[in-house]
Amino acid sequence: MTTDTCLKCGSPMGRGEYSCRVCGENEIQDYQMIRHYVRTYPNSNAMQIANATGISVSKILRYIRNGSLSVVDNPPRRGRS
Repeated sequence: MTTDTCLKCGSPMGRGEYSCRVCGENEIQDYQMIRHYVRTYPNSNAMQIANATGISVSKILRYIRNGSLSVVDNPPRRGRS
Protein backbone atom coordinates (compact mmCIF):
# COMPACT_ATOMS: atom_id res chain seq x y z
CA MET A 1 0.00 0.00 0.00
CA THR A 2 1.46 3.35 -1.02
CA THR A 3 0.71 6.27 1.19
CA ASP A 4 3.46 8.76 0.40
CA THR A 5 4.47 10.61 -2.73
CA CYS A 6 7.95 11.25 -4.09
CA LEU A 7 9.12 14.77 -3.31
CA LYS A 8 10.94 14.97 -6.64
CA CYS A 9 8.27 13.82 -9.09
CA GLY A 10 5.07 13.27 -7.09
CA SER A 11 4.81 9.57 -7.93
CA PRO A 12 3.42 7.22 -5.30
CA MET A 13 5.92 5.36 -3.17
CA GLY A 14 5.95 3.11 -0.15
CA ARG A 15 5.79 4.44 3.37
CA GLY A 16 9.19 5.35 4.76
CA GLU A 17 10.91 5.52 1.36
CA TYR A 18 12.85 8.64 0.38
CA SER A 19 11.98 8.59 -3.32
CA CYS A 20 10.10 6.55 -5.89
CA ARG A 21 11.85 3.75 -7.77
CA VAL A 22 12.51 5.87 -10.89
CA CYS A 23 14.00 8.81 -8.97
CA GLY A 24 16.03 6.39 -6.85
CA GLU A 25 17.48 4.78 -9.98
CA ASN A 26 18.31 8.22 -11.41
CA GLU A 27 20.09 9.10 -8.17
CA ILE A 28 22.17 5.90 -8.38
CA GLN A 29 23.11 6.61 -12.00
CA ASP A 30 24.17 10.18 -11.15
CA TYR A 31 26.27 8.96 -8.22
CA GLN A 32 27.96 6.29 -10.36
CA MET A 33 28.71 8.84 -13.09
CA ILE A 34 30.31 11.19 -10.55
CA ARG A 35 32.39 8.37 -9.02
CA HIS A 36 33.60 7.27 -12.44
CA TYR A 37 34.60 10.82 -13.34
CA VAL A 38 36.41 11.39 -10.05
CA ARG A 39 38.30 8.11 -10.38
CA THR A 40 39.36 9.12 -13.89
CA TYR A 41 40.17 12.72 -12.91
CA PRO A 42 40.98 12.56 -9.19
CA ASN A 43 41.96 16.21 -8.70
CA SER A 44 38.71 17.65 -10.07
CA ASN A 45 36.64 20.19 -8.19
CA ALA A 46 32.84 20.23 -8.00
CA MET A 47 32.49 22.72 -10.88
CA GLN A 48 34.65 20.62 -13.19
CA ILE A 49 32.67 17.49 -12.30
CA ALA A 50 29.38 19.31 -12.89
CA ASN A 51 30.50 20.66 -16.27
CA ALA A 52 31.70 17.24 -17.41
CA THR A 53 28.73 15.19 -16.16
CA GLY A 54 25.83 17.61 -16.36
CA ILE A 55 25.04 16.94 -12.70
CA SER A 56 24.47 20.04 -10.57
CA VAL A 57 27.14 21.35 -8.24
CA SER A 58 24.58 21.32 -5.42
CA LYS A 59 23.97 17.59 -5.89
CA ILE A 60 27.72 16.90 -5.93
CA LEU A 61 28.18 18.93 -2.76
CA ARG A 62 25.26 17.09 -1.16
CA TYR A 63 27.05 13.77 -1.79
CA ILE A 64 30.16 15.20 -0.13
CA ARG A 65 28.21 16.53 2.87
CA ASN A 66 26.36 13.27 3.46
CA GLY A 67 29.60 11.26 3.22
CA SER A 68 28.87 9.45 -0.05
CA LEU A 69 31.89 11.15 -1.62
CA SER A 70 34.96 12.33 0.20
CA VAL A 71 37.33 15.14 -0.52
CA VAL A 72 41.02 14.34 -0.50
CA ASP A 73 43.47 17.17 -0.07
CA ASN A 74 46.40 16.26 -2.28
CA PRO A 75 49.39 18.47 -1.53
CA PRO A 76 51.47 19.44 -4.56
CA ARG A 77 54.09 16.88 -5.46
CA ARG A 78 57.66 17.88 -4.96
CA GLY A 79 60.76 16.45 -6.54
CA ARG A 80 62.55 13.63 -4.80
CA SER A 81 65.09 14.62 -2.18
